[in-house]
Amino acid sequence: MAIDLRSDTVTRPTAAMRRAMAEAEVGDDVFGDDPTARALQDRVAQLLGKEAALFTPSGTMANQLGLAVHTQRGDEVLIDRASHMLHYECGAGAALSGVQFRTVDSPPGGFRVEDLAPLCRSDASQPQTRLVEIENTHNGRGGEVFALERMRDIWNWAPSTGLRVHLDGARLWNASAATGIRLDAYGACAHTVSVCFSKGLGAPIGSALAGDAETMRRAHRLRKMWGGGMRQVGVIAAAALFALDHHLERLPDDHQKTRRLAAAVAKSSGLRAVHTPDTNILIVEPTGAGDTPRALQEDLKREGVIVNLWDTRYIRMVTHLDVSLDDIERVAEILVRLRG
Repeated sequence: MAIDLRSDTVTRPTAAMRRAMAEAEVGDDVFGDDPTARALQDRVAQLLGKEAALFTPSGTMANQLGLAVHTQRGDEVLIDRASHMLHYECGAGAALSGVQFRTVDSPPGGFRVEDLAPLCRSDASQPQTRLVEIENTHNGRGGEVFALERMRDIWNWAPSTGLRVHLDGARLWNASAATGIRLDAYGACAHTVSVCFSKGLGAPIGSALAGDAETMRRAHRLRKMWGGGMRQVGVIAAAALFALDHHLERLPDDHQKTRRLAAAVAKSSGLRAVHTPDTNILIVEPTGAGDTPRALQEDLKREGVIVNLWDTRYIRMVTHLDVSLDDIERVAEILVRLRG
């Protein structure tokens, strides 16, 4: 069986998770009658230190709801140049909310107030800067943790310019696991926070958006408008609850696996790690004369290892609960053998 390192989204529900789904108590969630969905939303709100949370079918919907509740058409959003919302959400910010993005070049650890302040605009003839979007961990920067100190600085500065803050925390669980910082400490630095259950936590589907009760009321209406009203959704929410109960504490295992891959890359004369991994993502560049990411991808595939192309220069490898440490040792040996 192939070792699939394309993403932590490729995980499959464990047998115990499937039992929890099969046995979930359900109701019609559009009427607010699904007890499992309500329990999940309450749990997420508590973990993130927010008044309320809303279960969504995808991280894209959670993020787009976060955009919509803070902006009006024609507004501008400050966002990192490599962010997920900019590149991998189908232009939904423009299509659904009518906003435009203004990109920020971030130093290691995430952008700072001094990177954002010169970009803010309020002149009547210009787009109005309304929102700062933070991604933690940062998918486009190899799972980098956005430093909490910088998030706090931005949170404390934002009111002076009338800005709101949205945190794309699809892998916020990984940031917390890597740093030991509580989830609600990160949540305290944003008006809304999205989190994902189908990446590192291994659920088959689902994300959530958390914030104050009034903001979540507006997000709830938009979720229905955008086709996100779900009926007996407890069978899915149960998987997310199971993941919170059983898969949060094992996330450091994935980080250890990624460090092992990075060590193998460091031993290879034909490969270079683009960064030192903070969490569960490793971006690798082939450095041999005439070598290419696609050639490396194909060589690995022949060895039973599946990876993603990342940009035009790199491959990406993501560890997760469906790959064992033994699997990673095998991949490490293959990397050294192929490009040593």
